[in-house]
Amino acid sequence: MKIILFLIAFGASCLAQAQAQTLTITEQQLNSQLNRHLDREFPMTLGDWLSAGIRLRDIGVELGRTEADKARVSGRGVISLRQGQTDYHWDISGDFIARPRYDSEQGALYLEEFELLNYRLNEDGVSPQMSFMLPMLLQGVAGYLSQYPVYTLDPQDPLQQQLRESVLSLEVQPGRILLHGLD
Repeated sequence: MKIILFLIAFGASCLAQAQAQTLTITEQQLNSQLNRHLDREFPMTLGDWLSAGIRLRDIGVELGRTEADKARVSGRGVISLRQGQTDYHWDISGDFIARPRYDSEQGALYLEEFELLNYRLNEDGVSPQMSFMLPMLLQGVAGYLSQYPVYTLDPQDPLQQQLRESVLSLEVQPGRILLHGLD
């Protein structure tokens, strides 16, 4: 009797494993998709009295290396700010840590819960306007980055199409993200 119960449990476990689907997304794939959207200006909302935009450059994502379940996002951006008739431009580099999230409605992977680790201006001198604006600008950059997917599942790929609406869990490992679903 014990052998029969064992075989039934073992068979059910094997069947569940056989039906499970896993998609591996590497850092290189994320960086490749991100780099397709670089070097164009994206508007940022900072209120009625300011208009701003950021042109992102040299963005890179590292997965699960700094913290087990998070991504480190490093990059550079040129921030343009217009206040009245005055224009400002700042070249800034920064490092954020963020949590990956899968959205089944969009079939896409996003980064959220951005936390600024460090930043630096890539130019000499800091204007008083920059000191005042920097916290708002960095918050705007993090808000901007969390709105856009870092990877979208390909509906032409059979595995990605299957997983698109059936992702059950997301696992971050060093250098990759695993999306687990059922067949």
